Amino acid sequence: MRNHQRLGYGVAALLLASAAFHLAVYAVDGGGWAGPVSWRKPILFGFSFGVTLASLVWVIGRLELPDSRARWLVGVLGVSSVAEVGLITAQRWRGVPSHLNFGTTVDAAVSALLAGFAILGLIPSIVVVTVLAFRRLDGPPSMRLAVRAGMGILVLSQFAGAALIANGRVIGLPPEATDLSIFGTAGQLKVPHAVTLHAVQVLPILAALLTLTAWSERARTGLVALATGGYGGLVLVGVVQAAQGLAPIDLTATSGALLVVSAAALLAAGAAALSRLRFAALRPHRLPS
Repeated sequence: MRNHQRLGYGVAALLLASAAFHLAVYAVDGGGWAGPVSWRKPILFGFSFGVTLASLVWVIGRLELPDSRARWLVGVLGVSSVAEVGLITAQRWRGVPSHLNFGTTVDAAVSALLAGFAILGLIPSIVVVTVLAFRRLDGPPSMRLAVRAGMGILVLSQFAGAALIANGRVIGLPPEATDLSIFGTAGQLKVPHAVTLHAVQVLPILAALLTLTAWSERARTGLVALATGGYGGLVLVGVVQAAQGLAPIDLTATSGALLVVSAAALLAAGAAALSRLRFAALRPHRLPS
């Protein structure tokens, strides 16, 4: 493992530790889970940024890149991730909303910095890694499909995040007054944003599990494709519900059917991998004659 990878994983571990620490704080301090000022924000942002950064460092390690470019990518992603989580966490400790908060000079500066690190650091780096994943990714076809699909969906999460911010600006109310992620009557933009963030973990983990089975590479690729379709369907359900101004649980007949089919596809791929893992583990090994 190269030094920049160790550093990237170390930063990711720090972010996850921050999430765990604030989960303990929440257990002691209590308070509401929802709302713009709650311990939910440092917990979830620390976790999401931690696992996403670790995933990106892993993907960068599988790209055929010069060390200098890989170090640059890991560095920008690491600094931006720490800045985002640090600013959000600091605002919670101050007892004020972190996003779209222009109540004071300090709050406005924090909101501007959050936007700046996202626009100038995170989003361009994620796009670059995604493009490189389609050009210079090493690995078997099933893993290449998993990583490329996961990265593509991660790019969509950046659009979902931008839609969240734009919606909040359109609403224009102070973040303490209402949930600025609500679109229309009850559409929840946080749902597609959250779902699209984590395909880059789910799909490669499935592909890695499949390498431990007796499935052929062709079958592994087919199962990853099935899971990718299922995950994409879940993303589509979240987007459609939010765009129609419907709450996540207020499913229509179409979105409900798509949810069932998508979840079934994703679960079927996972079950296929786990069943063959169990079969391989239970199969007796013959001693050489």
